[in-house]
Amino acid sequence: MGKQKHIVFTGGGTLGHVMPNLPLIDHYRSEGWKVSYIGSRTGVERAKIESLGVNYYPVRTGKLRRYFDFQNFLDIFNVLAAIFQCFFLMIRLRPDALFSKGGYVALPPVVAAWLNRVPVIIHESDMTPGLTTKLSKKFARKICVSFQNACKYFPDKKVHYTGLPVRQLVFEAKRQKGLEVCGFDGSKLVLLVFGGSLGAEFLNKLTRENVQNGNLDNFHVINICGKGQLDNEVIKSNYVQFESLADDFLHIMQASDLVITRGGATSLFELLAMKKLHIVIPLSKKASRGDQIDNAGYFAGLGVSTFIEEEDCTWERINQMMQTTIDKKAPTLSKIDELEFANATEKVLNVIDRAIN
Repeated sequence: MGKQKHIVFTGGGTLGHVMPNLPLIDHYRSEGWKVSYIGSRTGVERAKIESLGVNYYPVRTGKLRRYFDFQNFLDIFNVLAAIFQCFFLMIRLRPDALFSKGGYVALPPVVAAWLNRVPVIIHESDMTPGLTTKLSKKFARKICVSFQNACKYFPDKKVHYTGLPVRQLVFEAKRQKGLEVCGFDGSKLVLLVFGGSLGAEFLNKLTRENVQNGNLDNFHVINICGKGQLDNEVIKSNYVQFESLADDFLHIMQASDLVITRGGATSLFELLAMKKLHIVIPLSKKASRGDQIDNAGYFAGLGVSTFIEEEDCTWERINQMMQTTIDKKAPTLSKIDELEFANATEKVLNVIDRAIN
């Protein structure tokens, strides 16, 4: 009997760097592979991965920043220490491959795997590569991208346009279950507002102001506000808020008629796979590298997303966009139908297989 095959995953910082790993993890476990995960000690990825019963190895992390901060000097040593930690971890685990979904935790495992001659496959979710991906690409044997336009940032012999893997539950979520979780009866249109796994203060404030003043009385409003961002002073019969949710989140998404969200690639791909009308208010360039704006602009150009920048948001404009988005439901869903999502997981699996063999 041959040695059990073993694949190690990494990625974290936000759940957007974790969720695309889940369908891949499910596949390899069903095929009898040993699966392990390298992540940060306190990041959101740890609880999610450990809940699956996957062996989780926490390592030191140092955040990669694009701006000057004295913490950068300390984090250089944290990153170096993490590379050494991961190097010896790779010797112990002896995996057949390492798959990285990015985030600041991912660089040390990528470098350590390369030093141990373990095939490295990385996946970039966004239209433009993040800093970790830029630093990791020289160590990768194969690079997968969600957007075809992103291929230009990587060597032709390495890059593969695959799309973004989404969880099977995205296709199986139930509207009624989502309504039950929220305590709504479906008598009004359901508006879901969320800002990714860490929440979004701007979206929370926008939502709560317009719930309280009655502008959203025609909707049942669900606000996924992020850890520590509940506001118990907002009490309205058509409003419910959660810090975060596990699988129930996808049932809630299925129950929604309209969604307002940020421009994270994972969220957008899941919304489109579920064929949900949505308005994207991405993080501004003051608070990000502009990747969410690029993602939103791309899908808006395809006619499947509605997009407005944060600096341009007023209730009048948001209200108008909500009505327009709902009125254009039929042509928007027709355009969404032209997109392919179900085979992204298979495409990534094929790239991993080619990297190993």
